[in-house]
Amino acid sequence: MKFWHIAVKDLKIRVRDKSAFVVLLILPMVMIIILGTVFNWAGSSFTANVALVDLDGGAMARRLTEDVFASPQLEDLLVVTTVATEAEARSLVEQGRTGAAVIIPAGFSGSVSAGTKTAIIVLGNPETATQAGVIRNIVASFTAEVQRRQLAASVAIRTLQQSGTVPPQRMQEAVQSVLDEVSASQQTGAVSVKTTTQEGLRVPPALDYYAVGMALLYLIFTANTGTEGMLEEKRQHTLSRILTTPTSRAQVLLGKLVGIFVIAALQFTLIIILTRVLYNVNWGASVPAVIVMAAATVLAGAGLSTLVAALARTPEQAGEVGPAVALIYSLLGGSMWPVYNMPSWLNAASRITFTRWSIEGFTSLMVNGGGVSTIIHPVGACLAMAGAFLLISVTVLNRNYQ
Repeated sequence: MKFWHIAVKDLKIRVRDKSAFVVLLILPMVMIIILGTVFNWAGSSFTANVALVDLDGGAMARRLTEDVFASPQLEDLLVVTTVATEAEARSLVEQGRTGAAVIIPAGFSGSVSAGTKTAIIVLGNPETATQAGVIRNIVASFTAEVQRRQLAASVAIRTLQQSGTVPPQRMQEAVQSVLDEVSASQQTGAVSVKTTTQEGLRVPPALDYYAVGMALLYLIFTANTGTEGMLEEKRQHTLSRILTTPTSRAQVLLGKLVGIFVIAALQFTLIIILTRVLYNVNWGASVPAVIVMAAATVLAGAGLSTLVAALARTPEQAGEVGPAVALIYSLLGGSMWPVYNMPSWLNAASRITFTRWSIEGFTSLMVNGGGVSTIIHPVGACLAMAGAFLLISVTVLNRNYQ
């Protein structure tokens, strides 16, 4: 148990450091509330974002895009983005960057003219149900008008065919017949609105997201501070004196790593508890799942910081390189800005970081719920990275301590 005594000694040193309290809790909590508030801000008026795809280009499609969505009556309600393909529209909905998408299929105008069945597709994200509902009602009103015109045309043609001639009194009867049938008709005409829920990436509120992001950023900072102490002890020959006692290098390294892990785990746990109590952050319904995800994350963070310390030659060098690594790593991994707003190439590159996998795991628990089985993939990725970091670190440190 000598390693545990070494870990406890390091913990006592950290607890006595008043500045550590600021890094551990004050700064993360301040950054979480600032970023969460800024990115959660919204105006008092309601607007619905819609991605519009016109694959038809015909007269009836232009009526919807120009006379409806671009009408002055809706300009304060709608923010319309025109996109070229259905795939692009689906991607915007999946990423939460638009409230809904309206897709006008190819051949829409021709089908309306011919009286054959066709459908306008409305895609909605579960997180933007209100916006999707508004868009659907607008499209439904348009299709109802189209249906009435189709019905009027079919009744008029049938009346003309049956009568052969259309005297004035007969025309009035035909018009009245049209009005009667339109009033009695249901929303089951040739044009329909096909509404689906676009399942994909569901995102938590900004405050919840940045609770995870800032916890990860300051986790790396905290672990870096612990690893700097290892280099300082090496320079002051404290470690060499310890190694003259019946204490193996493995016990010394294990004690150092345990100390770093415990202080980082304590910080992460306090952030989870405080953000839940003070900011009502939803970390997930399953406590075991949150614990497992947090443990894997802390282990990966401690491993990364230990690797920085192993490769650094002096405490000063570690103090300079560590924060730079933390910032770059966190920026790439999504702590600074949402991963679902990243360009595709950066999104792919972010998966080499444990922060990206941790964010993915925690946000999944936040928006989807579930237990440990639902986060096996991100937990496995974090543990694999932690293993790689620690293996390299222990190899280098063991060689340096000889």
